[in-house]
Amino acid sequence: MNYRASRALCCMLSLSALLAAAPLSAQTAGNAGVTSYAADFFARSQPTTAYDMVVLLPGFRLQEGNSEVRGYSGSGGNVLIDGQRPASKEETLEAILKRIPARSVDHIELVRSSAAGFDMQGYPVLANIVRAKGGRLSGRLEGEYANFAHGYSAPRVAGTLNFQAGDKVIELQAARYRVIDDEHGFGIRNRYAPDGTPLRLTDYAQPEGTSYTEFSGSYRQPLFGGTLRANGLFKSSQMFADVRHDIYYPADALILATERNNERATEGQLQYSRGLGVRGTVELLAIRRDHRLHGVDTSTEEDLREVNATDTTGSETILRGVIRRQGKLLSLDVGAEGAQNILDSHVALSENGVEVPLPADDVRIEEKRAEFFVTGTWRPATDLSVETGLRYEISRLTQTGDSQLTKSLSYWKPRLLVSYTPTPKDRFRLQIEREVGQLDFEDFVSSPSLTSGTISAGNKNLEPDSLVRYEAAWERRIGDGSVVIAARHEAVSNLVDRIPIFLEDGSAFDSAGNIGSATRDEVELNLNLPLDRIGLTGLTVKGNGLLRRSRVRDPLTGDKRRISGDRPVEADVSLTYDLPQYGLRTGVNYIVRKTETSFKVDEIEEDIDSGRIDAFVEYKPGSRWTLRCFAKNLTNSPTVRRREVYSALRGTSTIDYREVRSLRSGRYFGVNLQWNFGR
Repeated sequence: MNYRASRALCCMLSLSALLAAAPLSAQTAGNAGVTSYAADFFARSQPTTAYDMVVLLPGFRLQEGNSEVRGYSGSGGNVLIDGQRPASKEETLEAILKRIPARSVDHIELVRSSAAGFDMQGYPVLANIVRAKGGRLSGRLEGEYANFAHGYSAPRVAGTLNFQAGDKVIELQAARYRVIDDEHGFGIRNRYAPDGTPLRLTDYAQPEGTSYTEFSGSYRQPLFGGTLRANGLFKSSQMFADVRHDIYYPADALILATERNNERATEGQLQYSRGLGVRGTVELLAIRRDHRLHGVDTSTEEDLREVNATDTTGSETILRGVIRRQGKLLSLDVGAEGAQNILDSHVALSENGVEVPLPADDVRIEEKRAEFFVTGTWRPATDLSVETGLRYEISRLTQTGDSQLTKSLSYWKPRLLVSYTPTPKDRFRLQIEREVGQLDFEDFVSSPSLTSGTISAGNKNLEPDSLVRYEAAWERRIGDGSVVIAARHEAVSNLVDRIPIFLEDGSAFDSAGNIGSATRDEVELNLNLPLDRIGLTGLTVKGNGLLRRSRVRDPLTGDKRRISGDRPVEADVSLTYDLPQYGLRTGVNYIVRKTETSFKVDEIEEDIDSGRIDAFVEYKPGSRWTLRCFAKNLTNSPTVRRREVYSALRGTSTIDYREVRSLRSGRYFGVNLQWNFGR
């Protein structure tokens, strides 16, 4: 175990034990597993946005979900807004919540059971942001500027507008901003022989950034005894990376490379819900998403010029319906979802104008998928609830182009969740479920990277992996805070990792593929502790820690190893200090070093994000203005990539060379100014 991570986890556990005897703060416990926290509960921390409030909820950790999941089920995170999931799969929950002023939030509900009338989507806990109602105009204007040591800047301007007239609501949002990737920058990229002798020494630069333009809007009104919601979004982005290799050993040489990706996404959604009788509701949903990408990568050195052009277009259409029936002892959800997904991809790689053949470089993939589901919640006692669910999914994949494929898939996904609350302070949770992964369309298509010098081949023979997860969790309320400890075990079948794909000429490419069974074990700790109870008024400690161990047999060497991409340790600790009498708030956050390893067919790649410290100071001169100054990466920590590159396939060859790339973006500082008007 990482020593710093284990020490941080031990400190958090010791602190929680010290405070365990603290009495509970006032809260409203509703029926069917719902606990309500009024806006006053968060006042001591002077929240500016709904995001600031959510991260203070006892026993809750924000989870973004997976926007890459096709379909609606499982794609959203664990936050609702006015009882509904945020409309967009293109925006993160964090970004959406930061647009909602804290002054507009009436209360926040913690939902722990579908008996409350919500689709839990597999999450044991949901947060429902309930905004204050009223016929008035409100909104927020925001400006931000961050400056990097290497000369790049990250400006941002954004605004939101909300208008309510009775039950009719209109919301508009626009933003224009730039994000600089602080995991890339300037440093070295050296190669060494297996005995450590330098083969190539290079001063290396790879600054990266993306500019975004976003517009979105939503409308809500009563209709035919129910509620109609309509949402729309437009988002465009322009990504750049300028790469420079200044080689000074064994001889002077220069390699220049560029990456340019232009993306555009549109999204529209219609949702209608209304009551059915006294205890029933029906919800209907339609979503349409379109996405387009045009990317060009170039690399130039001496007499060699490589160009890789990628063009993809994709669309997703979803129709979904749910009937929900709530009872005192038993609640039932029954529904169905249908989706059509299409991806057209063309990849063209050339060297000095001559096309390089790649497997699966011009393909069209179409998927038609349907899912049927039923969820039941039984509450035999006020302190015990049992939730069971069953989903059945069928899909048909068709691939055309230079690679032909037709594949039909079907699988069951059962789930059981038992929650027990023996005391007002303690809650226990046991969950057992089966999950089946979705095939990533990108894994069917070849993907060259000129900056790293690698090619990932498309593999049409992929099968989805599946797993059975066993999870046990204990939540302990400690005053206004909480500590949650969870342990889980996963038994994975048909794991998707890395395998070789061979061409007719005998050449091999790295590709995604199924490699057999695997296991994964995790222990997770989430801590949220205000320290007022022990005399440290205004101080709050928050921490998250995850220890992970996975094992799978390597298909090339036969040895046991971790699953590619699994991080053994993920942890961070933050300390905030609130001085509401002065309108001040300050904080510091430490992120523990993270390591991620990929076991490719001809190399082992290890990415290391070194430990880093971020800090901020926030000042509220009035109820509507917020000035925030922030500093990030104060430790000037590098991101390191280590590669062991083999002369042929691993297991049948020796290491050809080792490569070390170390980049620093430097410390950077910024200021953010927000003005809220109306409610």
